[in-house]
Parts: sequence; C-alpha cells; structure tokens
Amino acid sequence: MNNWNPSELKAELSKYDREAIYKSKVTALQKTMIENDLKVIICFKPQNTFSLSGFNPVLYSHPVVVIVPAEGEAVLLVHSLRANHSKDEAAMKNIRLFGAWATQKPIADNAYDAISIILDELNAKRGNVGYEGDFLSVGQFEKIQAISEAAKMIDVKDILLESRMIKTEYEIVLLKLASYMANIGMKAAIENIRKSEIEASIAAEYAMRKAWSKDLGNFEVASFGNTEGGIVNGLWCYCSSGKRVPYGCDCPKDRIPQEGEVSLPIVWAVCDGYHAENERTVIIGKLDDYHQRAYDAMREGRKKVFAMMKEGVTAGQAYEASASVFIAAGFKDYLQGRIGHGMGLSLHEEPSLAINSNLVLKEGMVVTVEPGLMFPEWGSVRHSDTVVVRKNGIEILTMSESNFIVG
Repeated sequence: MNNWNPSELKAELSKYDREAIYKSKVTALQKTMIENDLKVIICFKPQNTFSLSGFNPVLYSHPVVVIVPAEGEAVLLVHSLRANHSKDEAAMKNIRLFGAWATQKPIADNAYDAISIILDELNAKRGNVGYEGDFLSVGQFEKIQAISEAAKMIDVKDILLESRMIKTEYEIVLLKLASYMANIGMKAAIENIRKSEIEASIAAEYAMRKAWSKDLGNFEVASFGNTEGGIVNGLWCYCSSGKRVPYGCDCPKDRIPQEGEVSLPIVWAVCDGYHAENERTVIIGKLDDYHQRAYDAMREGRKKVFAMMKEGVTAGQAYEASASVFIAAGFKDYLQGRIGHGMGLSLHEEPSLAINSNLVLKEGMVVTVEPGLMFPEWGSVRHSDTVVVRKNGIEILTMSESNFIVG
C-alpha cells in the first residue's frame, strides 16, 4: 500500500507560521467568549493548554495554565522549571512564571497566586469565568472561583471541545505525519501477527520508532501526561487475538493466535501532539462461514460510509450507512453505539459518529471510521481509519490494506 512522503509533508509544514496559527485559535475563542458573556477562560487540561499555546511539558507535576481574556493578550503560566522549555517550544510568547527555580524570576510562589496577579493585570476579575467542567477537581474549582471573585462560573468544556474539532491545514499535515508512522507500524504488526500478540506489538512499535528516528527526528512523539506521570513516547500498538479482541484495548500477552480466529493490532501514533489511529482485523487462516459473512459485511459497511461522508452529512447518517449493511446481513443484534470518534490532541475526542446524532460534519473535522461487529465469546471484526472530512468527500490518512487480510 502507498504511504505519505515525509519529506513532502515537512516541506509543506514549513510554509506555515506556527505562532500565527496558534494566535488565530485564541482570537477565535475570544470571539466566542464575547458571544457568551465570558470575561475570562482559565485552562488547566493539557489538551486545551496545548491547543492554545503549542506547549507540552510532557510531565504536568506543576500546573500549566492558559488564561484567555475576552479582550487582550492570552497568557501562558508555567512553573519556573519550565521557563526555558516553554520559551523554546511554545507558540504563545506571553509567558509568566511561578515557583522558585534557579535564577528565574517568578511572579508568585504558587500557580493560584500567580493567576490572581494575572487576572488583576488583565482586569478580568468579577466577571463570568469559564472553567473546564470535565477536568477540574472540586478543590481547583473553588480556588479559581475565590481568586477570580467570579460573578458566575460557567462550564466551557463544550466550547473548548468545539474549538478543537475543526483542524487547520497545519494540524492536518501533522496528522498525516502521525499516520505515516501508524501505517508503517501496521505493516510490521501484520507481518508478525502469527508469532504472538506481544511480538506483533513490539514489531509495530519498533518500526514506528525507526521511522521517527530516520524521517521525523525533529518532531515530538510525546502524548499528554498528568500530575503523576508523563507519556514521552506515544508510538503504541496493542495487539489482541481471539476472544480477547472484544476487550477493545488491553496489554498484549504472549498468546499465539489460533487457526480460525482473528487478531486485531491497534496502532496509535502521534506527531507534535496530533494523533492517528490505524486498526486492522487480520484473519488467521480461514474463518467459518458465519464470521466470514460478518467480515464481509464490515468491509461493505466501511465502503458505504466512505462513499457518503462529506461536509453537511450528520454523524447519525454516517452511522446508519453502515448499520443498514449489518442489518441486511443479519447482524442487527450486534450493532455498536457508534462507528467512529474524533481524533486530534486526544485519541478519543469529539465528534462521535453515534447512533441518532444530529451533529453536522464540517470540513476539517478528523474522525475514525470503524464500523464493526463484536462477538464477545469469539472476537470482533473492525478496521479503523483516520480520515479528514472535506467538502465533497473524505481524505483517508491511514493507508493500510483494507480487503481480506490473512495472516
């Protein structure tokens, strides 16, 4: 199968002004803030702070905070330990420091005192304050409410998710680079599928790391960590086989796939924060007639979704396109609640291609397309591709074999 040319993608990426792209994200968010009577938004969630600043410290043992006023310049707040790192890598240049570290000059000893100072400077207290309801602890919520003297605390998780749903062409190039590595990983996994779940997974991860070293060594393959750990390398493969496949995701084991089963490598790759997913159901030898019919229906369902997906189609309509194939083939009882999910700064984000969803797909949305059937005591059949919604169709980023894959 074909794959992306990393040299061409890197040349395309060099044409973009990274700082301007991230500034435009802040500007767009500020417009939405004014429409929703928000005086300031305070972000702690790693995916959100990265989306607005372009900075990922990998380890978030000290908070990384982005403060966005409805008017004026946004601020990136980091611990003094991150001063040089953020200066070198962030696209947002208004950086403030907290906490003592070497010769740095912080504005406060802790993040919350620093936030209070910044809010005063921005004249952003005593108004409506946006917070991340899907991320903040109760303790953090109460601290923000107190130091901001908020007139009202407003959950802006949906506003932030919506701001991340439509990718810029710059972000899509990064997604293509992630897909380039995922495609290489999938090829290696399939070539080693009969050895064991572990061997297939190791082969995929090794192949992706070699590609990273050879072609993309100046890009980060880090994912987003938390207060107790970081993800320095986000080039992963989880391979399962037989009745372990319906687990969805689990650590691979030394199990060797058996004749008449399926094995499913799930390959994830990331490039400068942007993730791609590639999954392929591999037939071990030959399937019985019933499960072969399910495999055939899965492939046909994918084709039908690929043919109809474009800007203006609803997520529910995409779901129904594959569901109609599965029902016609006699698998109504095995339908899943969704056939895909958003990809970007998270491996699973909005939008969701869910049953009965009225969400209208727009150009620049990036989703997986993975209609499948799950048989809990046997296995499941599912290929997953990462695709970009375009005006008149889709652009497929993951380019692995999608016909009958026999290991």
